[in-house]
Amino acid sequence: MSLKDQAPINARAALESMVDFGAPVTLTSPAGVASAMRGYTTDISATIDPETGQAVTGRRASAVLSLLSLTELPVAVHDSDERPWLVTMADATGALSTWKVIEVRPDRSMGIVVLILGGYGAAAD
Repeated sequence: MSLKDQAPINARAALESMVDFGAPVTLTSPAGVASAMRGYTTDISATIDPETGQAVTGRRASAVLSLLSLTELPVAVHDSDERPWLVTMADATGALSTWKVIEVRPDRSMGIVVLILGGYGAAAD
């Protein structure tokens, strides 16, 4: 098996490992179907401007999941009248927040998808 063929398998093992990166994530479809998964998550309250080195106001969050574990690729919804895909995850203190998927970045070579998340419910703080 080539390294390219092995990459999605390795990515899945790392993302879903309870010892390494894997953190609990609940992915909920617009139809309300929830799937418990593991992935790599971020929730950053302040972003650093690379030009100035200064903190900028805002909150950024993302979830990285294995494509091999998904039965359906989430879709970003930009119309506020449509129900979005949702991601629920815990922060370092265990506090849960729910986010809507605002951008989907699949990497089919590595077998992962990066979900860029935006404010939804408690995540809008």
